[in-house]
Amino acid sequence: MAKYHINSIQKWDAFSWRNTSYPLTHLNAHEIIYRGNNNEFKFVVTYGLHCFAKNDTPFNIPVKYSDARESLTVCMERYEASKQLQHILPNLPSLALYQTTTEKYFTIQMMNSATQRIEPYKICVAFFKENRLLRMHILSAFFARIGPGSINQPVMTKPLSLYKIAIDTVRKPKNRKGPKEINNR
Repeated sequence: MAKYHINSIQKWDAFSWRNTSYPLTHLNAHEIIYRGNNNEFKFVVTYGLHCFAKNDTPFNIPVKYSDARESLTVCMERYEASKQLQHILPNLPSLALYQTTTEKYFTIQMMNSATQRIEPYKICVAFFKENRLLRMHILSAFFARIGPGSINQPVMTKPLSLYKIAIDTVRKPKNRKGPKEINNR
């Protein structure tokens, strides 16, 4: 039974390859609390398929994984890096978040176990309310090789603070829906 009344996958099943089972429990739904000077914000965090799967990468294995929206090939580079997401999120208040049209993202420097190099790791996040819960859905997480946040293209927009995003999310009208990517169960 689902723990939260939300429209996202809350428990990811393991996948198997070459007689080995690869757990995805590190991407199960959980809560995280951020304490500011005057406020406390509790988010229910969920993760999307793009945190560990993407078609046509050099690190793909011949395993397809599906959610209710799409089916993608498992990328072992993304899978290994996704194990760090729950350890990165508590540091979100100290990181610079940037805005695109539909999401926020941030980039950190992280060891890539596939290349054995420190590389920019980009995490794309949607913040919204769902059934009176503050929600944070990790849409995608990957090593940024092109585009804003990559080594050769610094981000040129003004950063946002997590607390500003949280306050704005609390104030949004009840009828607003999250991005289509959250409807993945």
